[in-house]
Amino acid sequence: MATSLKPQPVEAGWIARWWRDSLLLLRGAPGAFAMLYLVLLLLNVAWQPLILSIPIACGVMAIIFAVAMAVHQGSTQIMDVGRSIRDVPWWPLFRLVLEIALLVAALLMLMLLVRHYLAGILSHDHISSAATLHNLRSPGWQNLPAWLRSLITNGLGTAQTMLGNTFLLLSVGVIVAGITTRGYLALLAGFQAVLVNVRVWLGFLLASLLLQGGITFLSARLHTFGAALLVSILSVALLLLVGLYGWCFVREAFGLPGAQMAKRVAVTVRRLAGA
Repeated sequence: MATSLKPQPVEAGWIARWWRDSLLLLRGAPGAFAMLYLVLLLLNVAWQPLILSIPIACGVMAIIFAVAMAVHQGSTQIMDVGRSIRDVPWWPLFRLVLEIALLVAALLMLMLLVRHYLAGILSHDHISSAATLHNLRSPGWQNLPAWLRSLITNGLGTAQTMLGNTFLLLSVGVIVAGITTRGYLALLAGFQAVLVNVRVWLGFLLASLLLQGGITFLSARLHTFGAALLVSILSVALLLLVGLYGWCFVREAFGLPGAQMAKRVAVTVRRLAGA
């Protein structure tokens, strides 16, 4: 257990390698990932207040990781993938989320002094923040259907939460992969993996900041149904891709080195294609 929880440095070239690995996983089970995309689409239509963004992001990560792990192990049938989601250790994940929620609650108590920021956290829209709150109150944005506004804000907001909190990706992945069932150990392992792979964390953080800038830009200009629908479709695809990158990060930090992992994924996909 102690050895498994010791994170390893990620090999150089991880951006391109994880892109190839993600494509290989998608090719290995297109039906399973199409179903996963539809599930994420339906989940994001529902209203999700920003204050619940971390618990929701952890749940979304667990689902994406479970599907990726099942496909990586050679399960491509939708029923098999569904069972892999069912078999996720949800109770340890709940305890992990509870421990994270206590940390977030402590931070929120400090933020009570910053009322404008707190107003963004408690607002109706998932991606609302001090930077975008005025844009999301514009007449053009309010004229869009509520379900479409939710779909955009939830998809982009959850993706940004996952990118900006890389330790969550790793902590959830440690539990889903069965390395540990103790939330606090998974959380510590996630922080350790971030410290060991600072350059990867900085890459994720930069992507999060760029996405926040894109959200600010789009929220001031999305006033037509067609454009908003296109952004919604792309936002869910981006959320899925972020999850797959997170899975690759977990596998390399706590499992196989990058080169060995890429070979195993490629062999699995070729075997499935020949079946």
